[in-house]
Amino acid sequence: MTIVLRGFFVSSAVLLALLGLATPTIEPGTGTFVISVLSGAMLGAVFLGSAACIYADWDPFEELLG
Repeated sequence: MTIVLRGFFVSSAVLLALLGLATPTIEPGTGTFVISVLSGAMLGAVFLGSAACIYADWDPFEELLG
């Protein structure tokens, strides 16, 4: 399960970096700005959530899979 969490962590970090690079070209008050803010919030939540799960070494399927 750690491989999946690391995949989420790395992919969200890459997408956040790309979004950060695109931020200077986005004009505030447009639909693109709203979408970029929402995307940034969702990617940030995935990034922090996967980081917390990796740090805590949590396996949600441990009890189910044995």
